[in-house]
Amino acid sequence: MELVRALSELATSVQRGRTVEDVLRIAGEGCARLGIRLLVFQIDGDDLVLRSLSTSPERYDAVERLIETRIIGLRAPLDRCEPAAEIVTRRTSVHRPDLDLFVRFIIAATGRDPLPLDASPATSGISNGVVTPLFVHEEPWGLLLMLSPSLRSEDAAAVALFATHVGAALEVAEFVRTLQQTQEELIARERLATIGELAAAVAHEIRNPLGVLFNSVATLRHLVQGTLGRSRRSDAEVLLSIVSEETENLNEIVTDLLELARPWAMRTKETSLASVVRDVAKAVPRLPEGSAVDVQIELCAEMPPVEIDARMVRQALLNLVVNALQAMPAGGTLEIATRIEHRDDDRSFACIDVTDTGAGIRLEDHARVLEPFYTTKPAATGLGLPLVKRVVEAHEGELGFASDEAGTTFTIRLPLPTWDDSRVRLKRVELADRPSRATGTGR
Repeated sequence: MELVRALSELATSVQRGRTVEDVLRIAGEGCARLGIRLLVFQIDGDDLVLRSLSTSPERYDAVERLIETRIIGLRAPLDRCEPAAEIVTRRTSVHRPDLDLFVRFIIAATGRDPLPLDASPATSGISNGVVTPLFVHEEPWGLLLMLSPSLRSEDAAAVALFATHVGAALEVAEFVRTLQQTQEELIARERLATIGELAAAVAHEIRNPLGVLFNSVATLRHLVQGTLGRSRRSDAEVLLSIVSEETENLNEIVTDLLELARPWAMRTKETSLASVVRDVAKAVPRLPEGSAVDVQIELCAEMPPVEIDARMVRQALLNLVVNALQAMPAGGTLEIATRIEHRDDDRSFACIDVTDTGAGIRLEDHARVLEPFYTTKPAATGLGLPLVKRVVEAHEGELGFASDEAGTTFTIRLPLPTWDDSRVRLKRVELADRPSRATGTGR
């Protein structure tokens, strides 16, 4: 009865969590105060992922030293973590005095056996406990494991009831996350629409004087050739070249603004992503003399044709490639790869990954890197990635990225119809009409 009351009070606290991390943290800290070690696993496809672990600091550190990696986020095949699969299938709670689920999980995930840690009282584990399934939206979400020498078989019902409260809190947390994402998307769309209207107005106003500038430069070139001496003509041509170059740059900015603002009429048809990637790879700009980029292409051999506007996707991919080259001024490796990605909700995507080995995007820039006009480059407009994002979203796809100090990967995800890709394989494609190492400049 004392455990039931304590877990009931803890369940009330757990309900205050507004994110999955908050819910698991509150549950773990509360169990620790009760002298209970709490482990929460999430089911991800055919894998079991450790999301939370409440144990002694000594054991936590000892396990991480043993496996030589972070323990939170570790994953292992579900069918190798007995009795996890059985618990989920039977939807029942089980008490065992020799519950070695954690040990089996660590062995399955890393091949390392944590049992020798039991030789020291400070790092020893507990095998007596209760494991129960967690449900969110009435679907299996994961497993909740409580370990304590004092737990008995009659406590299984109390643990199962607590798991029900945790599942409800996780359900609310996921709803809040979805609501926040929807709100952020609506705000972003409204902001983009406002920017688009402003951009269109500004661009149209600038384009007219730009036309005058282009014509004036052409006329001045003609006059310089006919009226000035050789020495003064040379100086004048240098100045005219500067004016011409800056006018071209301004024209590119105006073009990007109009592209961002105008509604698009897409012309889609079934297209081979391999042909799009090859076209872009052939158009890779040249880097400065002395620097080299190793260009690697990996194509999914059984990728089906994708319904896209090939011109738009080609331009979006080229933008990502140019950005990748700019991130490697001294050279590095540029990889363009296609693959198929499946989601738990039965959706499938044709993915194009563009990976560089540059310095990566600073963590503080991650949240704003896809915003219009936001850039960390001195000569950039900050419109390239927003245009890529708009192209991808126009195809009902997703643009994502991952970045650290070892480099950055941008991923274009384009929706695929449901199909069987059980025999999908990767093959390296060598481009016969271009060298494997390229030099040139970015945008």
